[in-house]
Amino acid sequence: MILRHTPGRLLLFVVDCCLLAGSLYLALYIRTGDALTLASFLSFIPPFVVVMAVSVAIFYSYGLYDKPTLRLIRELSKRIVTSQLLSALSAIIFFYTLPTLGIAPKTILLLYVVISSLLMTVWRNYAFSIVLNYKKQKSIIIGSGNTFRLLVDELSRNPHTGITLISVIDVDNYDLSKLADVLKTTKPNSVIIDMRDERIKPYFGHLYTELFEGSAVLDIVDVYEDIFDMVPLDIINQEWIFHNIGASRRYDGIKRLLDLVISIPSYIFVLIFVYPFVYLAIKAEDGGPILYKSKRIGRYGKTFLLHKLRSMEDKPTNELNETKKITKVGAFLRKTRIDEFPQFWNVIKGDVSLIGPRTEAPNLVEEYKRTIPFYNIRHVVRPGLSGWAQVQQHEPPKFGIDTKRTSTKLAYDMYYLEHSNFLLDCAIILKTFKVLLSKSGI
Repeated sequence: MILRHTPGRLLLFVVDCCLLAGSLYLALYIRTGDALTLASFLSFIPPFVVVMAVSVAIFYSYGLYDKPTLRLIRELSKRIVTSQLLSALSAIIFFYTLPTLGIAPKTILLLYVVISSLLMTVWRNYAFSIVLNYKKQKSIIIGSGNTFRLLVDELSRNPHTGITLISVIDVDNYDLSKLADVLKTTKPNSVIIDMRDERIKPYFGHLYTELFEGSAVLDIVDVYEDIFDMVPLDIINQEWIFHNIGASRRYDGIKRLLDLVISIPSYIFVLIFVYPFVYLAIKAEDGGPILYKSKRIGRYGKTFLLHKLRSMEDKPTNELNETKKITKVGAFLRKTRIDEFPQFWNVIKGDVSLIGPRTEAPNLVEEYKRTIPFYNIRHVVRPGLSGWAQVQQHEPPKFGIDTKRTSTKLAYDMYYLEHSNFLLDCAIILKTFKVLLSKSGI
């Protein structure tokens, strides 16, 4: 990671675990009225380990281990409160549905939830400053264009990125012959440059010298990806694609195995316990078919039929201009994401994966191929039920043509294609729970 966020995340994780364990000790101390021996305290740890693990997973899904973007800082208090409420609910369900644990910690659990919520709220409101300020670096940024401007805006307004800009050089209106003097007087910890700009390349010698002064020279694209978790589309070309996107047969096999292990039992469960009730509800409302099948574009551009529970009126429509109304049953199915369940069958067949770029209708794909350069590169992998764009994009495209938001979605898809691995897929799965619970996304 360019800005070295991994150590920061590790520190957040360690302190979170310590606070949760400390909350348990305080709850036990208040409940018993006496200090506990180590052996006595450790006897309570095994059942609470599950509660703590679930809490950390919820924290992660709600972005509390994400890089501190402006949006995250604005929503921090809300996310802390929501994640703590979910953690408390999970703890209650865990202890009162598993009586075989041998304990009934009504008071202890209540105290633990209250204390941990207070400690986590105080800690997390100051965490980003504590974690990042100790390694704050003074930087110069050199470039031009949209990627340059977006990055300058984020770094200038967000004090929690770990970077303080001490000089911003737009090569469109700056005399680069002065660069050597600027570097000498400012003495930056790092220099962020657009390595693809031909106007900057003649001055690489000055930047090379900076390496021997202890400064880091960073590519503006790498920093952009590190800050925004997406690839700037204006740098995408065939050379970039050949360099950064390739298929791993081993990873492909592992991913396919994971798809089957999760999808087969899930589909059987849905078939037995969900379909009968949905069938009766749909038939009672309008008597139409239970399933909706539509053509979608899959891996390598091949067409397949996507299965969903029908949530709209049973009449023809144009994929480019959605005009059908959502039924009352359909509104519930969409809010709860139950309408997506039949797609487990598509996963089993190999049409889609659990994780990947979201699949689109053929008409939309043809439109975006004409208007968005390299749009079809997202089809080199299987589309997914969830994906990096689905859990990251705040305002995704909905119905009909939306070139601007789809371009943003493609930037996230490109990031996934470049960095796809097992751990990233696991991260997306965790974040998907937050999307499902908040009824956001697409």
